[in-house]
Amino acid sequence: MVTSMIVGGKGARYLTIAFSAVILIFVLLSNMTMSNFNYGSLSILTLSFQLNFVSSVLLFLISFIGIFVPLRFGSSKGFFVLLQFLFFSLVGLFTTRDFLLFYIFWEMVLIPTFFVIGIWGGKNKNYAAMKFFIYTHIGSVFMLLGIFTMFFAEGASNFSMSSLISGISSISLPYQAFVLFGFLFAFLIKLPTVPLHSWLPDAYVEAPAEGTIFISSLLSKMGAFGLLLIFSPIYMNSSFSGGEAIPIILIALGIFSLVYSALVALYQKDLKRMMSYASIGHMSFITLAVGGFLYLNGANPLASQLLYYGAVFQLISHGIIIAMIFALVDTLENAAGTRLIPSLGGLARKLPVLSFFILAAFLASVAIPGFSGFVGEISILLGSYAVLKYYLILVLIGVVLTASYHVFALQRTIFGPYNEFLGNIQARRAELVVSILPLAVVMLLGIYPALIFHIFNIHVIQFLGGKP
Repeated sequence: MVTSMIVGGKGARYLTIAFSAVILIFVLLSNMTMSNFNYGSLSILTLSFQLNFVSSVLLFLISFIGIFVPLRFGSSKGFFVLLQFLFFSLVGLFTTRDFLLFYIFWEMVLIPTFFVIGIWGGKNKNYAAMKFFIYTHIGSVFMLLGIFTMFFAEGASNFSMSSLISGISSISLPYQAFVLFGFLFAFLIKLPTVPLHSWLPDAYVEAPAEGTIFISSLLSKMGAFGLLLIFSPIYMNSSFSGGEAIPIILIALGIFSLVYSALVALYQKDLKRMMSYASIGHMSFITLAVGGFLYLNGANPLASQLLYYGAVFQLISHGIIIAMIFALVDTLENAAGTRLIPSLGGLARKLPVLSFFILAAFLASVAIPGFSGFVGEISILLGSYAVLKYYLILVLIGVVLTASYHVFALQRTIFGPYNEFLGNIQARRAELVVSILPLAVVMLLGIYPALIFHIFNIHVIQFLGGKP
C-alpha cells in the first residue's frame, strides 16, 4: 500500500493485482500445509489467525475481485490505494481469532468505503457516504458492547474468540441476550437484512461502478461471515441453544427480505438500483440458511449441511455474479449514456455481445441451472424444507418474484424494438473481453461446484469433523 502511493495509476493497478495474487497463492498453499497461525499474544490481545472453510472461500473471493476490478477499471491511484487498504482489512477480519482485532478490522473497512463513495460518488455522494457510515457504525458500537460484556462478565484474561464463545453460558441470561443482540444487530446491518437495509441502495447507486462492485461483492460478506462463524457458535454455546425464537426470527427476516426486495425491485426504473435490491434478495438466503441451521441444531445432519454449505457457496457465487452485473451495467451506461430502463430497448440489435453478457449475468442471478447461483440457492431450499415444510411456498414466491423483475428488465433493455433516440451506440471492446472472466468462473462453479470443496479439502474435513 505504501509503495502504491508513490507510483502512478498503472503501477497502483498492477500492485493491486499482485497483492490479490499473493492472497490467492497464500490460500491455496495453506490448504496443503497448515490452517492455524499463532504468533503469541500481547497482554490481552491474542495474535491468533486461522484459515477455515468460510474464510478460505472469502479470501479466494477477495483475490478474484482484486484481479477483476483493476483489469476492468482504470481508476485513479488513490482509489487503488484505498482498495488495497480494504483488502488488508478484510483479510485480517476473516482470519483473526481475537475479538478485539476483529472489531478493529471491522471498523477499518469503513474508512476506504466511506472515502470511495464520498470522493468518486454521484451527485448525492455525501448523503450516501454519511448514511452508510452512520448505519454501520451504530451496529459496530453494539457489537463492541457485546464483546466487552463477554469479556468482563466472564472475567476473561484476553479476547480470544474460542475462550469467550465457550464461556458464554457461564454468564447471566440477560447478559447472554444482550451479547446475542449486539452481534446479530451488527451483522444484519452489514448483510443487510430488511428493515436494516436502507443504506445499501443509496451507497450502491451513488458509488462509482468499481466502488459498487467491491461494496456489493465483499462488504456484505462481512455480515454473512459474522452470522456463520461468530453468531452461530455464540448461540450454540449459549443457554438459548435449542430454543426456537431466535432461529424463527432469522428465518422470518430472510423470507421477508427476499419477498420485499423483489417487490421493490419490480418498480425500479434505474437498472443499478434494481440490481441493488437484487443483491439484498440474494443475501437473504444467507439469513434464511443460518436461521434454519440453528433451528435444526444438529437434529437433521443432512439438512444442516445443505443449509450451511449452501450458504457458504452462496457467498462466493453472489460475490462474482453481482460484480459481473454491476460491471456490465457500467458498460451499458458508458455505451448508451443512460441506465434508466424506460430509455433503453432493443440493445441486442446494436450491442449483441454486450446483450449476451447481460443475458448470461441475469440468468446466473435468477439461479438458472448451469450457473453457480443455482447451486447455493437449491441447497438452501432443499435444506429449508426440513424446517419450513409447506411454508417453503413463501420462499418460492420470492424466487418467482425475483425471476419476474429480471425478465422485466431484460425485456425492456435488450429485447424489443430499438430506441432510435439512443443513436448509433457502441460498447468498449476491452470491457467486454474482461467480462469473460467472471462469466467463466460462474459457469465453472455451476457445472462443477465440487471444485470449491476440492480446493479447500483440508478445511472442509475440519468443518465436517466438528461444529462449523
